[in-house]
Amino acid sequence: MAKIVTFISGKGGSGKSTVLVGIANELALMGNKVLIVDTDKGANCLDVITGIGEGVVYNWGDIFSETCDIEDAIYPSQSIPRLYILPAPKDYKSAYAPGILKDLLRLISQNFDFIFIDAPAGLGDSLVLALEPANEAVLVANDDNFSLKVGAKAAAIATEMGKSTTLLLNAFRAFAVQTGLLPSVDDAMDITELGLLGIVPFEANLNFNASQGLPYLRDTRATEAFSRIAKRLQGQKIDLPSEWC
Repeated sequence: MAKIVTFISGKGGSGKSTVLVGIANELALMGNKVLIVDTDKGANCLDVITGIGEGVVYNWGDIFSETCDIEDAIYPSQSIPRLYILPAPKDYKSAYAPGILKDLLRLISQNFDFIFIDAPAGLGDSLVLALEPANEAVLVANDDNFSLKVGAKAAAIATEMGKSTTLLLNAFRAFAVQTGLLPSVDDAMDITELGLLGIVPFEANLNFNASQGLPYLRDTRATEAFSRIAKRLQGQKIDLPSEWC
């Protein structure tokens, strides 16, 4: 059975989708079979980030409407072996009742080692839909007070739903923390009331490549962070680099 993890943010612009794909890539490269599920009907950008945009015909909404079979809506990555994507519908229908996505993912979870759900930004019913199937949740936030405070509200919803939730700080700028311009790691944990899963440093080229659907970058500080986080999700104890502590 797959470990099902929902990535949440509370607001747009945190880099949640890029981070999710980066960690999923690393898990797949380590030999795991990984499915990414897009539930963000607004952005609907995972097909671009993963480079499969032109090939998408069906989405999980088509499964529920019986337009296609499950396997027809699951697309393999063109660049990373063992990585698959289940795209989001362009809009949600009233037929997408609570629990319907949970039932689908539990049905197919035996075929994967990890299932990552990309939740939409915001705090409404779509967030609940994305959280329902999860074993646990990861809050992706930037290291600033606004992102952390809004993210804390999304994390509170996940916690109320019984999901074990951790914090991932993205686009981290150590120099800004050291000079007091941004909250410290301890401050971020206090604001969100969450334990820390990992820290991803700011990497401009990573964000640009993701937005253009360009090949996955290797051997950068950000991808090294993705690798450490992927290992933690597999139960390994990996220390943070001392410069971030």
